[in-house]
Amino acid sequence: MAAEACSLLSVSRRDFLKYSGWVAAAIGLPGITGAEVAEALESAMTRRPVVVWTTFQACTGCAVQILQSRKPTVANLILKQISLEYQDNVMAAAGRAAEEHLEGVTSEDFYWVVEGSIPTDPREATMIGGRTAAEIAEDLYPKAAATIAHGSCACYGNIQASDPNPTNAMGLTEFLRTEGGVADPAVINMSRCPGHGEDLITALSYVLVTGEVPPLDPVGRPTFLYGQTIHDTCFRRGQFDAGTFAEAFGDEGWNSGACLYKVGCKGPVTYAPCGVSQWNGNVSWCVQNAPCQGCAEPDFWDAQTPFYEQVPGIQVPGVGNVSAEKVGIGLGIATAVGLGIHAVGQVATGRMGKGGPAEKDTGGDR
Repeated sequence: MAAEACSLLSVSRRDFLKYSGWVAAAIGLPGITGAEVAEALESAMTRRPVVVWTTFQACTGCAVQILQSRKPTVANLILKQISLEYQDNVMAAAGRAAEEHLEGVTSEDFYWVVEGSIPTDPREATMIGGRTAAEIAEDLYPKAAATIAHGSCACYGNIQASDPNPTNAMGLTEFLRTEGGVADPAVINMSRCPGHGEDLITALSYVLVTGEVPPLDPVGRPTFLYGQTIHDTCFRRGQFDAGTFAEAFGDEGWNSGACLYKVGCKGPVTYAPCGVSQWNGNVSWCVQNAPCQGCAEPDFWDAQTPFYEQVPGIQVPGVGNVSAEKVGIGLGIATAVGLGIHAVGQVATGRMGKGGPAEKDTGGDR
């Protein structure tokens, strides 16, 4: 079975086991090994799980991102394991034929991926096959084996829900809770703008391997992927700890790779694995070129703007009553401890967050 499965996928057994080990590590469940992941995925492969992907108010960037995934070749691997029966941007069928097919494939077990926000006033702002996005959501959610909101639009409404929100757009969870009568929706939110292909693939693998929705944070994101801030895994973190900051775009600090907190980086308050998975075939990500704008967070278009001003009023647990204006972070105790005595010394002396030099022994009064 294993050899046959790998043949169907056009990948080597070695690559398949390597991928399975990667999924096991990403999931992080005690006792779940790469071999067990491989066995579960091979079993899923024989069943060809049906996936339905609907697109509501969106730019289709999330679909494009996963279709263009290059490295690792996880997207190709998973997309050959599942049966993607409906994706209204790329499927051959259209019109009545497409909607009849959707009705047929959702009469049995399927997994539902949602891209885009849902307009609620007027609901008719998005119509597909004679139905509003709201009607489609109310129809599909109760029937789906698992539901994944892919990208920040589907998770939290994103730019469509930003002020003045002319269509009263909502993310899927908010819509189901406030409009659909579902008290506690079991939606896996895979935020980021656009949604990252590896996030979606790993979440789907988790469900296929365990048969369960992964543990979620307070805004519905899987903690095994979104448990750390951008700041936690940023390659500029050492510059932050050293108190080395860019003061303006293009200045000496900017050109030398200094921390971008003071020019608006939202990494300290944004939970996402960008620094780990990166983009463009895992070769680059936003903070290599500009400050993080916090696109994985709810309401980031309103709450995180102005994008190029530092995050105000963030208190840092474990370091005393120190605001982010002085420290440059707003993290939990574990991260505060991770700053180390050297960095805490800079907090105490007031140098951190002011673009000053790293702490050093001058032999005199400071």
